[in-house]
Amino acid sequence: MSDSFDCVTQYVFRICNEEQLCVHAGDAEHCEIMRHPTYERLRAKAIMMEGEPKPTRLWESMVAMGRLYDMRGDDKWRMIVLDCVISSLRGRSLRISRDLYVDLSDVRSDMFEAGLATWTETVRGVPPRRVPAVMRKTAIRAAYQRATDQTRETVFERPEDFLNEDGFPELSGLKASSLIHGADFRNPAVAEQLRGERNGALFHKNNCMNSVTRFHEDIRAGRRPDITARAAKAPMLARSNPFGPSHYYYISDFLPPFIGMPAAAEALGIPESAAYHMVRKGTFPCPPTRMGRSLKVPVRPLMHYMDIPDVIVHPDDVENGAAHASGLARQFRDPRRE
Repeated sequence: MSDSFDCVTQYVFRICNEEQLCVHAGDAEHCEIMRHPTYERLRAKAIMMEGEPKPTRLWESMVAMGRLYDMRGDDKWRMIVLDCVISSLRGRSLRISRDLYVDLSDVRSDMFEAGLATWTETVRGVPPRRVPAVMRKTAIRAAYQRATDQTRETVFERPEDFLNEDGFPELSGLKASSLIHGADFRNPAVAEQLRGERNGALFHKNNCMNSVTRFHEDIRAGRRPDITARAAKAPMLARSNPFGPSHYYYISDFLPPFIGMPAAAEALGIPESAAYHMVRKGTFPCPPTRMGRSLKVPVRPLMHYMDIPDVIVHPDDVENGAAHASGLARQFRDPRRE
């Protein structure tokens, strides 16, 4: 009969399959390092021997990826870290069960729950390299607590029951003056148009509309299906066509996925030396990931922390907003009339 440890391992192997995992950037396409192991090899390297996980760069990168994916609402790397931590406790859980006369499944269930709770509690104030060791110690302490509190019952069935328990609130809208006068802003189509026009005006202000226009050409030509498919899943999109391609995209899709620490420090308004000091203390607001000898900061979590909305926009609205800002207002293009 499978216990919690087995369920977690089966779950992680199922979601990872035989794909190559990039522990540096999450996506191998954006990574500067070419060596990407399967999960079986990554797991074997992480839990090479039973005992306290050493604060290696591998563990540091795994924890950083877990924090990054948590911000996206994806549990993949969180569960990878949990599986590697609790797998190093298999022998210890057997000894606790045997020596203290406690059911093995209860011991492992307690260990898993404690590890998951510790993962959440160490988001702030604990450097990524120390998180696995803290999770392991907490899990062992929870298992010994079982022996002194036999009345508590804990049942573990599926790891999915514990996933996505943290909320991921949507970001607020941009605070800018309206480009649409006399319109009903409660109308989803109007709100959608306004959202795109405001961002188009910002793109124009930052002199990047040439790049945005080329990006839009790729979208309209169907060369970025991964981007448009992700945005099209959102509800209440006024021009989403169920019978044809969608042209919507998230603002972050136009931006680079990672930036260097100097650029991130500048965006946060802090000295670069202070940013590196915060990383070492585990207090940097966005989990950086290591690529070779340098640290890179993911853009989407940085936007989230800075309250920059990662909204869904339509190319037509963005271009109209840029035209408004440049004084060349054009009639709104509606693909439904074309």
